[in-house]
Amino acid sequence: ISILATFGVVISTFIVGGSALIVFSFIGIKLPFIYCLLFGSLIAPTDPIAVIGILKKAGVPKSLETKITGESLFNDGVAVVVFLVIMGIIAGGHDVTAGHIMLLFIEEAIGGIFFGFAIGWVAYLMLKSVDNYQVEVLLTLALVMGGYSLAHAIHVSGPIAMVVAGIFIGNRGRLFAMSEKTREHLDSFWELMDEILNAVLFLLIGLE
Repeated sequence: ISILATFGVVISTFIVGGSALIVFSFIGIKLPFIYCLLFGSLIAPTDPIAVIGILKKAGVPKSLETKITGESLFNDGVAVVVFLVIMGIIAGGHDVTAGHIMLLFIEEAIGGIFFGFAIGWVAYLMLKSVDNYQVEVLLTLALVMGGYSLAHAIHVSGPIAMVVAGIFIGNRGRLFAMSEKTREHLDSFWELMDEILNAVLFLLIGLE
């Protein structure tokens, strides 16, 4: 997952960028390669929503499904860094050095991991202090909505922060901070939210 979410994103950026350059040249659009790379950095991060359904029907091993889903959850930080570096080169107003790239990666990806762990720990303590499934479901919803907004405000990766917080709550939180009744309601709620948001996503794509 780590290799796919780092080297995979960079390689995909160059593959998509190179392919775009060939296609644009073929149809008579002269676009500098650096702009094609910028396009590639937007396309490189994967979103497996549509693919996972196909994989399940095809009966692929669970480990492969986990790798594909895991990569899509962690590639956001790397993709943001790649995009900002290429944008800096195009703008010409940024000092694009190895140190600058590393700082961006630490801020986005590593910062997102630490922030996600911190808010996940706070949410865990709150979940542990109550025994009411309605309140606990609302706490997880507040964690996602408030945590993502706060991550965006402090310029760390929101998706990575939410993944880390979710892993923390979904493992330690489930074991030590939730009753069986809460687990059932929490699973049902987020499975429904997952289906609704996926449907809304494809509806928006269709409208666009």
